[in-house]
Amino acid sequence: MSNDLPPVAVLISHRVADYGTWKKAFDEHKSARVNASCLGHHINRGADDPNMVYIYCPATDTDKAKAFMDSPELAQIMRDAGVEGPPTIKFMTPQHADFIPDQKLPGVIVTHAVEDYDAWRAAYDDFDDVRKQNGIVGHAVNQELGKPNQVIVYHQADDMSALRAFIDSAELKETMERAGVAGPPDIQFVEVVDFADY
Repeated sequence: MSNDLPPVAVLISHRVADYGTWKKAFDEHKSARVNASCLGHHINRGADDPNMVYIYCPATDTDKAKAFMDSPELAQIMRDAGVEGPPTIKFMTPQHADFIPDQKLPGVIVTHAVEDYDAWRAAYDDFDDVRKQNGIVGHAVNQELGKPNQVIVYHQADDMSALRAFIDSAELKETMERAGVAGPPDIQFVEVVDFADY
């Protein structure tokens, strides 16, 4: 995937009965994603539940991507592939990307609401040196499409223990509170298992 920010990205999360079965079906339907303007994919599995799968797809056309995600074809593909329950699909506007797309590094996906995006972003940017000191080697910031105060952040580190320690740190919690994070964040620790450019 290009380092240039795409106009839209999709984050799909769902549980699968068997990862190998699901991945085979996913690979077989690459052309459908290309037709939906997807530029590539980045697949993560849950660090604590490997049957939870998180797929990030940058795209060039919001309408095409939405039509594909809403299509009966995709719903049937998911059912046939062993997806359990309805998926969670978030359309996002990428705001910053400084992550390592071509290495299988552990990561964490943090989703939370903020009182004011600009105020939160200023505090987030000021925290960059602290992130690096705590082992964070890559990160990305997205706003949920149509919900600018709903933020999805992705962090990478060389090892999972560094990520967990960073997320549990009092310094991070204090900074999030000061930055106007509203309510408890949703935190998902993940492991990258596959990536590709289209």
